[in-house]
Amino acid sequence: MKKTSVTSLILLAMVFFCTASHAQEDRKIAKDNSPAFDIGDKTIGISIGFGNDYNYNYYYGYVPVVLPAFGLTYDQGIIEAGPGIVGIGGILDAQFAHYGLYGSTLSYTNYVIGARGTWHLTLLKDKNNKFDPYGGVMVGLRFFSARNGYNNVNTSSVSPAAGLFVGAKYNFAEHVGAFAEVGFDVSLLRIGLNFNF
Repeated sequence: MKKTSVTSLILLAMVFFCTASHAQEDRKIAKDNSPAFDIGDKTIGISIGFGNDYNYNYYYGYVPVVLPAFGLTYDQGIIEAGPGIVGIGGILDAQFAHYGLYGSTLSYTNYVIGARGTWHLTLLKDKNNKFDPYGGVMVGLRFFSARNGYNNVNTSSVSPAAGLFVGAKYNFAEHVGAFAEVGFDVSLLRIGLNFNF
């Protein structure tokens, strides 16, 4: 049920932002050497992530099925710093795993809610103002829960979460682009779509 709800929310958000993007006038990306991410710019990203750093329990050869992480990110440019723009924003990620155990199911859920700080390199703006390389840090909280259907034991915990990442966006239209990130937080590799406004 939780997996279906998260997937539905992500799909609804994608439809909403795609519709909003097409509803605006179709202007071309500025050719005035402005960077792909500037002060005041806002970006929402919808992503799936692969790889994880969580040690799920392995019982006697039972290997959990770990689903991709589903995430939402937000970034807003606030100040210029050196050859780049500093952004602040947030992240909401969800990641699920489960496997059968003695005729029942053991399932795990991880939610990460955090703040992100980014630094977007603007040295390439003269050559390509659609390309946006960046790096950043994330700090937040991880909400973990495990449910054992065999003996109806549920456990949960809250712990600090932190991560470092590098990534790049490519804006193939004024309001829409694609991005990829590698790093250490909920997932080791994240790919998705970004919506700029």
